[in-house]
This record gives sequence, structure tokens and C-alpha cells, in this order.
Amino acid sequence: MVKGKSQLPKSQSGRRHPVITGKQAASSSPAQTASKAKAPKQSLMSCSGCGIVITDDVKALQCDRCQGTESWKCADCLNIPADMYDHLVADPNCSLRWFCIICDKAAMDLDNNSCSKIDTLVDLVEKLLEKLSTVDSQLNEKCDVEIVNQLEAKVKMLEDRFEQHEKEHTDKLSTIEQKIRDHLVEGTRRQTSDDQNVNVGAVELHQDAVEEVARRIERDNDIEKRRNNIVLYKVAEADAEDVADRNASDLAFVTELLDNIFKMDPARHGISRIFRLGRRDYSSDSPRPLLVEFSEQKSKEQVMSSLKYLRDADIPFKGISVAHDMSPWQREEIKRLVEQAKREHARASTEPVENYWFRVVGKGVRMRVMKVKKKVKPAQLQSVAATE
Repeated sequence: MVKGKSQLPKSQSGRRHPVITGKQAASSSPAQTASKAKAPKQSLMSCSGCGIVITDDVKALQCDRCQGTESWKCADCLNIPADMYDHLVADPNCSLRWFCIICDKAAMDLDNNSCSKIDTLVDLVEKLLEKLSTVDSQLNEKCDVEIVNQLEAKVKMLEDRFEQHEKEHTDKLSTIEQKIRDHLVEGTRRQTSDDQNVNVGAVELHQDAVEEVARRIERDNDIEKRRNNIVLYKVAEADAEDVADRNASDLAFVTELLDNIFKMDPARHGISRIFRLGRRDYSSDSPRPLLVEFSEQKSKEQVMSSLKYLRDADIPFKGISVAHDMSPWQREEIKRLVEQAKREHARASTEPVENYWFRVVGKGVRMRVMKVKKKVKPAQLQSVAATE
């Protein structure tokens, strides 16, 4: 509440009682003079602006903070009208405060420090919320399939280190194959012309070795050709009769998939060609697999490393699956490894084979099977309990 100097009460005639001056005090009685002499001497209060002495008839305000005798200021120096001053002093519910220059500066410094601390606390809370959101997002993304993807990525890193060595071995095998063929042809010619007692068994053995080397080279070349390919399943086919129109529709779908789901730069897709596998059966509702060939392997790697985004995709990408373009030998080898792993599991464990995923990772001779336990949903647990 504003502190002000109380004003003299008005008489019935509307005038304030006069203030006793020094001359009037001199003409007072001796008893009154003696009593005033015994009273303690009080320091005079004056306006800190103009220096006027603050008496009962002077309209003035005192600092609400320090309330010192030197912290008064008259209404004229404060530029406060008389009616406003009377209202401020008379209103008991007034919450306004007046501070002197020193107290006002101290209050402003305290307010600035408080604002600075509040800003620091707000920044700290925002950082904590951001970290909490990141941790929550990471926890939501973690599952067994993600672990498998991480393991596959690590295996791929190891495979890349041996990729150069495999290429060198392929070149060496090609050179050895050519030398063996030349040697066999030359040896066969010499044995046919000079010696009729040819060791047929040895020649057949050499021929079998050459054929085996040729098969392996052909197999490796087939795998190398499919290295930058992916196969999309459950992609709807266009009803256009013209093949060019259907291919254009498939290309537009794949481009939109790479842009919206896998967040790939449209200028760097590097799609070499795209076509459907197999002859179209108009009586079947199942679409043919769609093969996409990239010009660079890194484009395919970016797609395969971002397959987790397909789980939450909306129509028309919902339900789409992506796989490597496997050669016939790779498909047969994967099938053989999975069947072998299932037989070993059935022999060594009492749990049903259906409770596990069997995933093949690696390439070439380093392919192996990883066994991951499936997550059982609550509805499945209730059905199993009911049957028991």
C-alpha cells in the first residue's frame, strides 16, 4: 500500500486545522514549553527531490522498501495530481508501491537475475524432455526383428572386407580354368596322336574338374549380376493393355516408394531397369513379383537398411515386402540350410519349431542360419491355455 503523509482533518467549516508555527510555540505556556523541551529531538523529513520539509500538510510518499527518513518525495516532484494522491492514500486495498532510486535499482537487478535463472531452468527442462523423447523412441523401435537387422548389418561389414579378396580369387579361378582347358586340350591331342593307350579315367577326371570350375564361375557370375537387385512382392499391377504403360505405372510406384518411405533423393535413385517376373496370369489375383535393378550397390543397401519404415507405412505401401534377388543356387542353398537347422532344433530341443524364426545371413560359403524366438501374442496364449 502507498505510504503517504496524513493530512490535517477538516473542521465543520471545511478548513484544515492550522499547523502550529515556531512563533506560536513561543507564546505558549511555560508548562507546555517545558514538556516540549523534555521530548526527544526528531530529525526533519524532507523531499529528496526539491528539499521541502515534509509536514502534515505536504502531500508526499515514503519508499515502501527501505522506509527511511530520507526516502520521501513530494507529489509535485512525482508529478502526481492531488486527487490521485488522495485516492491512493485513502484506499486501503491499493497494491501500488513507490520505491526510491536506490531501492528501485535493487529491485530491478533482482528481477533480471530471477528472469535469467528462469530462462536457464526452462532450457534445462527442454533438453531433458528432448532426451526423454529420444530414449522413448529408441525403446519403441527395439524388437527381435531389429536385432536381427543389426546383426545382418554387422555381418555385411565383415563381408565387405573380404569382397576384394573374393574378386581376386574369381579372377585367379578364371585364369586357372583357362590353363586347365588348354592343358587338357593339348594333352588330349598329344595322347591321341602319339599314344593309343590313353588313360580314359584321368581324362574324365580332368574334364569333371574343368566342368566343376566352369559351373562355379557361372554361378558366381550369376550372383554378381543380381548384386544390385531387389524384388518387391504384393505390388498391384496396372490393368493397362500396353506393356509400356504398365512399366511406367510400376516405375512411378517404385519412385514414390523410394521418396516417401525410404527418404531417398529422387535425383540419385539410380534405377537401371524394372520389370515383372514371370508370365502374367489374368485369372489370378496375386500380382507378379517386381524386380528393380539399381546402377549402384549403395542404393540397394540404403533400401535394405531402411526396411523398418515399411512396418508403419500406409496404403498403397502397406503390406509390401522387399527381398534380395537370389540366384537359383542361393535359393536352394538357403532352403537346405533352413531345413537342416530345423532338424537340428527338433533333435536338440523340446520346443516346437513353429515358435522360432530361421533366418539365413551371410553370403557364399559363409551363409549360416540364425534362430530367433517368435513373440507370442496374449490372444495366442489364451487359446493355448483353453486347449490345455
